[in-house]
Amino acid sequence: MNNITSLYGIILSAGPGSRLKGAVKALLKTGGKTFIEKIISAMRKCGVGNIIVVLGYKAGTVTRYLKRNKSSRGVRVLINKNYSAQQAATGSQQIDSLRIAVRTLPAECSGIIFTPVDHPLTKLSTYKKLINGWLKDKEKICVPSWNYRKGHPTIFPRKIFEMLLRKNVRGGARYFIKKYGKEVNFIRVNDKNIVVDFDGPEDLPRRFTR
Repeated sequence: MNNITSLYGIILSAGPGSRLKGAVKALLKTGGKTFIEKIISAMRKCGVGNIIVVLGYKAGTVTRYLKRNKSSRGVRVLINKNYSAQQAATGSQQIDSLRIAVRTLPAECSGIIFTPVDHPLTKLSTYKKLINGWLKDKEKICVPSWNYRKGHPTIFPRKIFEMLLRKNVRGGARYFIKKYGKEVNFIRVNDKNIVVDFDGPEDLPRRFTR
């Protein structure tokens, strides 16, 4: 796909895995690549050249990795200092991290495609289908749907930004999906990985390694 300069990618990687015993989600591996590397690669292959990573837990470790890794050159790193496992559970950490990123976006940004870092297996075809849906109507929220279940990544149009920045909400992106229900484009995908996340060793399939 051609470079889509008006769509910014945001990877949410601030929180600690509640059952990871000190390991860093972003640096866990699947298929020989780290979670964060796979997501960056998928976004770039879809034409999303402007990518922001919001870090918190062990931010220095992840930042050093990104600086060493050729595939992450040009990625911008921001820090959410108020991360916590409790915030992650309520969804407020996701919104806080999105706010940190959105505050830095230029006027020419028309939308954001964002995902938590614990969704590294989302298919490239899902990213492409979601972005193509948004390009047809840039005023819509775009959410992938598999088996009638919502997942990640999600696209928010620019018109959501003002409320995101001023509204104190709980429940993460779901708050906005519910509030703007009539303006949400649910895009059906053949990809169960949009609803598969990871938070501890018991979630770790054989294809994931440290």
